[in-house]
Formats: sequence, structure tokens, C-alpha cells
Amino acid sequence: MLQQALAEIVGADHVLADEAARRYASSDIFVWPDAVVADLVVRPGSTDETARAIRTLAGRKIVPRGAGLSYTAGVVPQAPAVVIDTARMDAINIHADDLYAVVGAGCTWEKLAAALEPHGLQAVQRSPISGSHSTVGGLASQNLPGGMEGVIGLTVVLADGTVARTGSGAHASAFQRYSGPDLTGMFLGDCGAFGIKTEVVLRLAPESMAAFASFGFNTGEDLVGAIAAVMRRAPGVRAFGMDQAKGESARKVEAAEAAKILGAVVKGAGSLGKAVKDVAQLARGRNALGEHAWSLHLTSEATTEAGANAQLEAARVVLRGAAEMDNVVPKTLRAKPYSIRGLVGPDGERWVPVHGVLPLSRARECMAALVAHIDSRAEELERPGVKAQWLCSSAGPYVTIEPMFYWRDALDPIQLAHLSARNRSRFSSFPENVPAREVVRRLRGELREVFARHGAVHAQVGRFYPLTDRMDAGSRGLLERVKRALDPEGRMNPGSLGL
Repeated sequence: MLQQALAEIVGADHVLADEAARRYASSDIFVWPDAVVADLVVRPGSTDETARAIRTLAGRKIVPRGAGLSYTAGVVPQAPAVVIDTARMDAINIHADDLYAVVGAGCTWEKLAAALEPHGLQAVQRSPISGSHSTVGGLASQNLPGGMEGVIGLTVVLADGTVARTGSGAHASAFQRYSGPDLTGMFLGDCGAFGIKTEVVLRLAPESMAAFASFGFNTGEDLVGAIAAVMRRAPGVRAFGMDQAKGESARKVEAAEAAKILGAVVKGAGSLGKAVKDVAQLARGRNALGEHAWSLHLTSEATTEAGANAQLEAARVVLRGAAEMDNVVPKTLRAKPYSIRGLVGPDGERWVPVHGVLPLSRARECMAALVAHIDSRAEELERPGVKAQWLCSSAGPYVTIEPMFYWRDALDPIQLAHLSARNRSRFSSFPENVPAREVVRRLRGELREVFARHGAVHAQVGRFYPLTDRMDAGSRGLLERVKRALDPEGRMNPGSLGL
């Protein structure tokens, strides 16, 4: 019996066949009508167990899964399949002298940051705000706007159970990514279509110093134009922008969450005097965003405080004439970078975004088109109670624009599992709002086309963003040939990447 054979590899407790577990492992944070509930969920604890399990599952479809906090159906089966849940593979092996770490694919970014802190180190690779629960392997599979240069090696189990290591770890210590052809890059952003990542090798660097500034703008186009200008002329500065509605939503936190934020700000202050100043700033700065329709928040990082301030001053020169305001938001985000409060709205609303990553020269024009398109659907959104909010960000020569939608609706187990006990009780009995879901589903598809007309690309392609049908013939053929070579039976996350 298959279930028994898998249990002998990973342990009986790690082969899940009950319907609740299978449904949970077959979902992400949106609702997909064509989703198919997984046959089984298998939770290997090592690369060896993963390889043996894959060989035992010969002939069956496989869907690799991290935390499942995506919104593009990249971890949602669309045919009978077995889900390989990587959560147990969360070991961390730090090589401080050589500035790299070998990290289990199921390790969360927050756990990794805590392990690196005593060494005075941080991962070079940027991580998502959901890093309290989202995993290192999930990021490697989904990709992140701005690139994955901080990933220097991988251990991957292929569809036939073969174990492959990339980077210099294939033949020596894993200190270097480029050692012959860049096989690491081939598996980054593959959404699990090429294999199951079990270990990720990350480049490390000493913790950096930081400086912060915030500015107000009247329109989204002005905000995006400012981000593009800063990215052209102020290297080392990261930008994060939002509209007033998103700012107001972000300020609504539970008492326990507020206490954690306060503690993180105090811990990151570095001295008692700065701690007192930062606490006072946090108290008065909670209403700062309300004065501006759109706000831009900059973080400059360098090896020294003087260097960080110099980079930030270069950004100020670019933004001369913009209204500078209290910098509490970027300071707080750096002190407490991980949160999944955004999985639902402050009053339990369901949430889902759509995004595009744009070249600097086209971002402002795209923002104007997106705003106009959403405004043209205002009445359609209002009827079922859907509200739009905005995030924009960059850490290099690109701008990510992310419209997001909130509406009152029944929450699924994946949202409820990440709520506090108090909010789980408050938000668990909302009725379904099918009209809102359908409006959001249709509008996300329309915005995807607006992004396409302006040359956008996407992270976490999954099954939502088109890839192969917008590639030139030679590139598409190459991708398909790689897929056939690694997975000739099409077993590994079929449908992902459009393959």
C-alpha cells in the first residue's frame, strides 16, 4: 500500500490522509474553482527522505509546497497529485567565516534571522514581509522582485528521485554560486516545475547600519515617478510606498502586535537615548500618513552610519521639493520586518493582490493606467463591498506595483490558521461573498493585461501569470526542452509556469 510505503520512509505521522489536511495543503490565499484536493500530503524530514519518497511515488503527479502563502495557484493542484510539504526540513548550518549558510527549504526567514543575529550577520538575499511563516525554499521557487543573487546554491530532488547540488557545493564547499554554468539560476523562480528544493545556500554579510526618510505625495503617479528617480540616482536605498487607505489599515493593530512592534523598535534603537526618542516618535507618528494621499518610505543601508546617511542624502536631493514627514514607518519596518497581519484586513476582510515588476521608464505610465482602470470599475467594486489599496516598492532598477483588494467574505483554514485566537473567534463565521470573489477574479485578470501592455514581468508566476505564451519562440522552446529533460513525464507541479 502506498501510504504504508511512504510511512516507512518519513514516519506515519508525516503522511497525512485526512480530508482537512489534504484540503489545507491544496490551497493558497485565494479561491480557485478548478483546484483538486490532494490525494496525500507527505512531509519528509531530509533530502534523502524526499528522494526516496519521490521514487516511491513513481508515476504520480507531485506538487511541492512551502508555507503556501502565495496567490497565483502555484501550490494548488489542478489534477490528482501528492503534495510534498517541506516544513520539516528547517535546519540551519552557518559558515560564518566563509559568509554562507546552508538552510533547509522549510526554514522560515524569521527563524534564519534569529539564528544569524548572534553572529552579527544577515542574509544578503532580501526576504518577503511574510517571512515569519514563509520559507526560504518557497522564496527560491517563487522568486522575488529585484532578483535572487543572494542564493548561491541549491540541493534539488528531481522528478526521478535524483539528488542534484548546484553552485560550488556540487564538488566542494558551497561558498560560491558561479562554478561553470549557473545551474542554480535554472531552478530559481521555477515554481517547483523543475524539482523539489530541499536546501538553499545563502550568501551572508555583516549586519548593516541604516538611515530612514519618508515623503508625502498627492498622486500614485507622482509616488511611482519619485521611486524611479531615486532608484536611478541613489544606489543602496530601498523604497516602499502606499496610498492613504493602506496606511490607515496598517496602523490598526491588536494590543499584542503593537507591543511586539514597540519592543522591536526599542531593541533596534542601539542606546537608551535613541530608544526613548523612537518610542516618542512611534506614538506621535501613527497619524503622520493621514496628511498625505500617498507616502514614500526610504531605507538606506551601508556598513557605516555615515555611509547610510550619505546615500539617503542623495535620495533627498532627488526628491527636493517633496514634503518630508516623520520617518517612523520605515524605521518600524526595519525593526520588525516580518508580519502576516496582511493576510486579512484589520476587520477580517479577505485580501488578494496582483502585481507587476516594471522598468523604471515605464512605471509611471503603467501606474496611471492601473489607477484609471480601477477607477472605471468603481461601481462594480462597490456593490459587493470590494475596496482597493496600493503598495509600490523597489530596491534596484525596477518598480513593483501591487494593487490589492479587500472584501468581507468567509475565510479559509489557511487564513484562520495565521490569526490570533481572538481574531480567529471574531472572523471565523463570515458568510461567503461569491459576487465579490468573482469581481476580484475578473479585475485581477484585467489588471494582468494592463501590466502586460506596459512590459511588466512577475514573481511567483505559478498558474496565474502568463509566461510561455509571451516568450519568443526560441526562449519558449528552451524552457520546454529543460522541462522535458528534467521531468519527461510532466509529473512535477504540472501546469506551473504554463508547462
